[in-house]
Amino acid sequence: MASRVAATVNGGEAGVAVSAAAPSQTAPSAPRVFLDPQNDEAARLLDGIDTLILDCDGVLWTGSKTIAGAPEALQLLRDQGKRLRFVTNNSSKSRAQYVSKFRGLGIEADASEVMSSSYGAAAYLQSIGFGISLQPGKKVLLLGPEGVEHELALAGVPFVAARGLGLPIYDSPDAMLRMEVDTGIGAVVVGLRELPGCFLVATNTDDFDYIGGGRTMPGTGCIVAAVETASGSKAVNVGKGGPWLFPFLCSSLGLDPARTAVVGDRLDTDIALAREGGMLAILPLTGVATLDDALAAPPCKAPDAVVSSVAALAGL
Repeated sequence: MASRVAATVNGGEAGVAVSAAAPSQTAPSAPRVFLDPQNDEAARLLDGIDTLILDCDGVLWTGSKTIAGAPEALQLLRDQGKRLRFVTNNSSKSRAQYVSKFRGLGIEADASEVMSSSYGAAAYLQSIGFGISLQPGKKVLLLGPEGVEHELALAGVPFVAARGLGLPIYDSPDAMLRMEVDTGIGAVVVGLRELPGCFLVATNTDDFDYIGGGRTMPGTGCIVAAVETASGSKAVNVGKGGPWLFPFLCSSLGLDPARTAVVGDRLDTDIALAREGGMLAILPLTGVATLDDALAAPPCKAPDAVVSSVAALAGL
């Protein structure tokens, strides 16, 4: 079997494998822009919308600070009968850990409403029967944070956490030659050439993350690209921007795309997800993408509307 995709790189509807839908790249010639605080037309965007898929970083909070009006906006949307789902490419936390963060920031949320990419990695592996029908008896070598560890454990996916192994530095040909490969590993992110048939799974391929103050930091995509290049394998991206997530959301949530809106601050992940699924794409200007970015975006990443914030979207 060709090296396709299942070690988990940083960052499950458990049991159901789904294929990617054909992308829908229909977008307006230019997004509608609602930035006048005296104009409540932004709230009318959600007429006929039942479900909102909301990003977290850059939409609800930045780092450990809540974005102004976000808690009140979410409560108002709930009061209006909107179904809220929080979908994030940040794999640093499990769903339960995200709920704790939500509540610490004054936002009510339940674990069933959270779709983190840490959970996505576990769900994907579970859906393909990894360790059971596929690669029976094998385990995952995880290069990623604690959140993925928690979700893999909950899904019953066996794994070895690389961060706890105290791995030596392989910085020379001699050191690489001394490396011993554990043949019990069935999903790895290092040494794929030594273990053909292993899968490579990426929780996301974001090239950078916005950390506030006008600063960014390298994202998971940098690690994924390095591993892909070194191994000659292509990762399955289970986060926003990859082909797996939208069919999974449709299956697990019973989405009606025509009555669903995606609210997110990145064109390459959030808005691309909306375009792929034919959902309403709304860009708040509280995170990564700017108005100029939105106006210059190609159809596959162009929002339908630009608002100042999620609070403005709720009419606050």
